[in-house]
Amino acid sequence: MKLFNFLNRKEKSPESNSSKKIERSECDISKTQIIANLFNIPSAERDEKWNQLLFDNATTASFACGNPQVTVGPDGFPYFNLIVPEPNMPFESFCISNMKEDFLLEKGFGVTLSSKVNTVEWVFSYGQIVNLHLNNQFYSAADPVKIKNQETITTNQEVLVGQPSEQFLPKPTREILKKHLQTKGILKPQIMLLIRKIEGIPVRELAINIFKEDYSTIEELNNIMHQISWFLPNHYIILSLPKNSEWSKYYAPL
Repeated sequence: MKLFNFLNRKEKSPESNSSKKIERSECDISKTQIIANLFNIPSAERDEKWNQLLFDNATTASFACGNPQVTVGPDGFPYFNLIVPEPNMPFESFCISNMKEDFLLEKGFGVTLSSKVNTVEWVFSYGQIVNLHLNNQFYSAADPVKIKNQETITTNQEVLVGQPSEQFLPKPTREILKKHLQTKGILKPQIMLLIRKIEGIPVRELAINIFKEDYSTIEELNNIMHQISWFLPNHYIILSLPKNSEWSKYYAPL
């Protein structure tokens, strides 16, 4: 209910809103029907074409809000629940293209899509919502290179080091990621962006001050790195450097 009130405040007159104007999309009920038809297809028959049709139409399709609005998924992360509205029944319209600017990015929510109550058909992580914000698509192609697990950056490699731009890591995402890391005991999260060539291709890697020396097992380290990936687009590469790395001096507060 508290979030519902927050949404209502978004509908106040222009005089009461921020001077920053956000371009809004028209929620499209015709795309809602496409989504409903897709959800009627048995899971065993859903292929890459099915996936692409979902991605192409889910952004501006008009959905009803689930009850409750927000739930914590089995992965421990919060999701805003959208459901295909019942035919010929009035409903308050939500579409992801507007929601991401209104509150998804700021609140740190992923999104679930359902055909009916208690049946989740698709899940978008927060990082996929971030990618939609940055690139107008839920998924972007990854660099066509293979990153070896626990790969070492050699001293003779040419590496560019800096801080990620707003276009790479938006301010709301920084804040959400910072809060998450603090709950994991990293009280002063720090980051840097490294660009190096792998197989001749420039690859961007986001390094965070998470060090394997601070964990009793590699599984613990991998678990927290996996959690971080939920907050970032799928094609992003997250890097954990040794504590005594020569690159450590380039970290900056998240």
